Amino acid sequence: MNRVIGWLFLIAGLLGQLAQASSHPLPQSDQALTGVFLMRSAAHDDWQPALLLNTEMDVRISGPLAEVRVRQHFANPGRAFAEGRYVLPVAENAAVHGMLLEIGERRIQGEIRERQQARAMYQQARDSGQRSALVEQNRPNLFSTSVANIDAGATITVTLEYSELLIPDANRLGLRLPLTMTPRYTPAVQPNDHPLPALAPGAVEGPIVARLADAEASHQAQLDIYLDAGMPLDSIRSPSHTVSHAYDGRGYRIELESNPVAMDRDFILEWELPASAGNQAAVFTETLGDDHYALLMLSPAAAPVSQQRQPREMLLIIDSSGSMQGQRMRQARQSLVHALDRLQPDDLFNVLEFNHHHSQLFRQPQPASAENLAQARQWVNALRANGGTEMLSVLRDALSQPSEAGYLRQLVFITDGSVSNEQEILDMIQYRLQQARLFTVGIGAAPNSYLLRKAAEIGRGHFTPVHDGDGVAESINRLFEKLEAPVLTGLSLELEPGIHAETWPQRLPDLYANQPLVVTMKLNRLPESITLHGHQPEPWQQQLVLPEAHHSPGTARLWARRKIESLMDGLLEGRTESEVREAVLEVALQHQLMSRYTSFIAIEQTPVRRADEPLASQQVPNLNPADHHLYPQTSLGLLRLWLLAAALFSAALALLAGPGRRRRISNQ
Repeated sequence: MNRVIGWLFLIAGLLGQLAQASSHPLPQSDQALTGVFLMRSAAHDDWQPALLLNTEMDVRISGPLAEVRVRQHFANPGRAFAEGRYVLPVAENAAVHGMLLEIGERRIQGEIRERQQARAMYQQARDSGQRSALVEQNRPNLFSTSVANIDAGATITVTLEYSELLIPDANRLGLRLPLTMTPRYTPAVQPNDHPLPALAPGAVEGPIVARLADAEASHQAQLDIYLDAGMPLDSIRSPSHTVSHAYDGRGYRIELESNPVAMDRDFILEWELPASAGNQAAVFTETLGDDHYALLMLSPAAAPVSQQRQPREMLLIIDSSGSMQGQRMRQARQSLVHALDRLQPDDLFNVLEFNHHHSQLFRQPQPASAENLAQARQWVNALRANGGTEMLSVLRDALSQPSEAGYLRQLVFITDGSVSNEQEILDMIQYRLQQARLFTVGIGAAPNSYLLRKAAEIGRGHFTPVHDGDGVAESINRLFEKLEAPVLTGLSLELEPGIHAETWPQRLPDLYANQPLVVTMKLNRLPESITLHGHQPEPWQQQLVLPEAHHSPGTARLWARRKIESLMDGLLEGRTESEVREAVLEVALQHQLMSRYTSFIAIEQTPVRRADEPLASQQVPNLNPADHHLYPQTSLGLLRLWLLAAALFSAALALLAGPGRRRRISNQ
């Protein structure tokens, strides 16, 4: 009997592992096989048609400022009242400042409230049968929208408005509109160099499905984009979608070949200013009451001062986890090979790869000789994607290795960034960086741009997205132009006497060639000139006469958004969450901005559902990115799950063929 019980236990484990290893992590409601996406509020309830979600995005770009309006329509094709929840990806540096709830002809303006207060108001309205909406921040680039009491057959629309500053790279600018996300891997808990304050727990994302039964009925985005750069442009392109453009004498109307588009990849637009458009300074201002707000874009490092090249110790790190399968892995390998091609004979280098564990090509960095580079290319081209994304340990080991005297240590980190432990990673980078520089390369149709941009910022490097296969070489070459160009460090601003300013960020970043310095200020009056001080590596300074300011509504919000981000960075620097929360609340409530501690709430006063009527609640999924293969988001990874399943199967066979079994056969 014991042997039979053991056999049953092993077979049950085998079936469980095989199911996990061979299936996509789809929610139960997507496996009903009825031709439509279904849901139910509890196991004993009847299946109901799921909410349909469609999106309209209206984008107006003026110079380097983008104003975006996202209208999301939640339609209820079921027979009962419904509540829908959806995780909305947004630009990682968006200042979200407006929310509107639309019910037929009625328009209810959302209000910013302290997060717990907003959630309590929503829950009370939901339980009372009032139509309501709540928008909360899960991550700086992931928001959660909840909509309650949607009538059967009705549609409720939630509109969010945000402002975004587009940072130029030389004479190039770009816009990314997130439409979905890659599933986030949750790593195993690891010891931390310097434990972070305990943050409120919460899901990173909702369900992500490979497809919907009726793809044309839901998860479509209608994009309306107008680009006014202030001048005719040299080029306009989209590496993500096929677009055309028409110039009306002032700006460009961007037309998509297929519109609406499936929400299975981010939309990316890039444009190039004429070479003659270069300017050392641009100023955007806004006045609210007695306060003057200014956004300054200063370009002091357009040409390197020193041509002497310092030899580099280059650590190239590539993500080979399961989320990188397919096109992503090909792009990552191409990126790394192009990086190897840019190394010089006097450089040292090593290559590291990571998934659920990590390894490196050499025991220690080696000279960039032809023989060593050939070995590295062969090693890289043999890499295959599989397993989990244990990013923290490889970065810790890379940053902890002793550096070679006389060499500038630079890390190039190639990944899609699809992990949930962003704060632990950023904390470790800040703690261990020392004199190194960290450059991140984002891979995929929907990378975690927040983590990769923030890691490069803390690492005093630069974030480079790679959008498509054709652009890999160009992107890596642009990155190495920054790696190889002299850098301005220790930057500080000197204002004219009598001007008092609150500047964010307070610690100015290092600058590379063709990279502007972007600062936001709250001042008593605008200056006529600004003096920059720094090192390159010798002491350096430059006075910039500021041009006529452009009046730009929204500048105050961008200042407040930068201040909130800098205040949140205080958590990485050892400040308690209580003091950070208090400071953030003051700014967010004054400027009506979304943050970790503030949420948008909108409630219709008249109830539409009786308290005794059922309310079906569901999590509306995101579509899986077109270039991503769904796989189990566990620490084992797909291959190891199959190996474990095979081991269980072998053990079951061995148990069946054990001594007791053989004795019974021999006695027959």
